[in-house]
Amino acid sequence: MLNQRLYYYTYYLWGYWIEHQDPRTINLPLVSISPYTIAIIMYLYYVFVKQIGPKFMKNRQPFQLRNIMFIYNIIMVIVNAYFFYESICYCDYLRVFLNFDYPDSSDRSPETLRAINLGWWYWMSKFADWFDTIFYVLRKKNEHINFLHIYHHISVPVFGYLLIKINPMVPAAHLFIIMNTFVHCCMYSYYALAALGPRIQRYLWWKRYITVMQLAQFIIGMIYGCFVIRYQHDYPFIWMIIGLTQPPFFFYMFYGFYRRAYDDNQAKLKLKLDEKINSIKNGIDNKRCDDGKNE
Repeated sequence: MLNQRLYYYTYYLWGYWIEHQDPRTINLPLVSISPYTIAIIMYLYYVFVKQIGPKFMKNRQPFQLRNIMFIYNIIMVIVNAYFFYESICYCDYLRVFLNFDYPDSSDRSPETLRAINLGWWYWMSKFADWFDTIFYVLRKKNEHINFLHIYHHISVPVFGYLLIKINPMVPAAHLFIIMNTFVHCCMYSYYALAALGPRIQRYLWWKRYITVMQLAQFIIGMIYGCFVIRYQHDYPFIWMIIGLTQPPFFFYMFYGFYRRAYDDNQAKLKLKLDEKINSIKNGIDNKRCDDGKNE
């Protein structure tokens, strides 16, 4: 029994990824490496943002990166807009999502190979997203580097690696790209405008709706995942596990962030407003009492 368990653990940690390697992506950079190498890269990212970076900045003043951040965010808007357009075109205006058969890894049509190449570049853009965290570190905004932020910036590259390594043509992956790139276009547009300073920031009232779009993205992912489970044919079990667990987990984390960032702030603002109103009322009442005494 113990030997059998060890076999399964070893198989899914190593053998599975070699046996099911997609022949179309085996020579792509970073795809041919083992899952352990990807895990090491993720660990180095974690160590930098939680230990090395904050320690480096401990006795230093925060960097002023407004211009750099503006340029970076504009570039990311363009990159995500491009991937959004290409994904919509490839997905035949979403009709591809009605096919629940596991994609054939022997498909080497020019259209498919181009989609795989674009998928690899999109995966690379997820590493570029790490500059969000690097900017937080250099600006000493460590309170933003929480569990949600780190899990998001680690899990997306990891799942992207697994998809490209095993089968990058899974329709659910393309659905994720469409939704994710649209949300990121809006998000990086907000960040670019916010980087222009307080004069512009006062007009950026729509930040909370970016989180609402992210929540909607996870709801759509959960619904589509249920359809895949119901109608799928030949899907590996591991993809169904990922599809069923990750959207609700992300929804839970982002909804918690939404409550803390916006609902709690609204309650605090209302409390301050009530206190201010009561203070004004008390001041008026006290003035009336003083006037009455003087009479």
